[in-house]
Amino acid sequence: MLPTFNIFGYEIASYGFIIFLGIIIGSVVAVQYFSKFHNIKKEDIIYAILYGIIGLGIGAKLLYLITNIPFLLENYETLDIWNTLMQMLKGGFVFYGGLIGGILGVFIYSKQFKISFKDLLLILVPVIPLVHGIGRIGCLFAGCCYGMEYHGFGAITFHNSNLAPNGIPLFPTQIIEAICLFIIFIVLLVTYKKFLGTYETVGLYCILYSIVRFTLEFFRGDLIRGVYFNVSTSQWISIAIFIVGIAIFVYEHKKR
Repeated sequence: MLPTFNIFGYEIASYGFIIFLGIIIGSVVAVQYFSKFHNIKKEDIIYAILYGIIGLGIGAKLLYLITNIPFLLENYETLDIWNTLMQMLKGGFVFYGGLIGGILGVFIYSKQFKISFKDLLLILVPVIPLVHGIGRIGCLFAGCCYGMEYHGFGAITFHNSNLAPNGIPLFPTQIIEAICLFIIFIVLLVTYKKFLGTYETVGLYCILYSIVRFTLEFFRGDLIRGVYFNVSTSQWISIAIFIVGIAIFVYEHKKR
């Protein structure tokens, strides 16, 4: 679509810019709205977010590299492994790795400065789908996370992407996932007060997103991310997160 754009003579990567914009918007919503329900200083929320961003970057990149290990092993003799690894380090992330890494980053901050991890988590989890949804728009601009070949309604055709196949109509996975994520954000926003003080919000997010991600994986075209027994890496993780989400929600609901 639009991998880069020009601002005052500087070429800016659309994906990175939109991700940055999403983090800013999510941070403002977390600090200005969700923090009102918890006894946490706003500066601590901002610092926790910074820790989370570091963890997100490390986790997303690490899982991306892990999912590509089978590809590297299968093509070890024909690939220039060093250059391939360098290219992988420059681009490519897996959201679930970022999610786990981001949560670990917030956990480390909470332990380091003796702040309630539960409160930080309950403040930040509702904005994750908001940030993620904006990020998926960045994916659309960059051409990553593209769908399978598709000639029906809403098909997207890239013409100058370095990531997606050009000139081929593709299923609009980025747009559909972004819409679903915004809906999940609205659901968490509407139910937040009802579940206040419990991990039900966390469980609900895990349940809803794992269903969305598991389903959309069937329509993805970038299968280099790893497929095992006809199920992608992200689908296996979705199954695990769905089970964890159900367990959290049921346990917290009964306790409440």
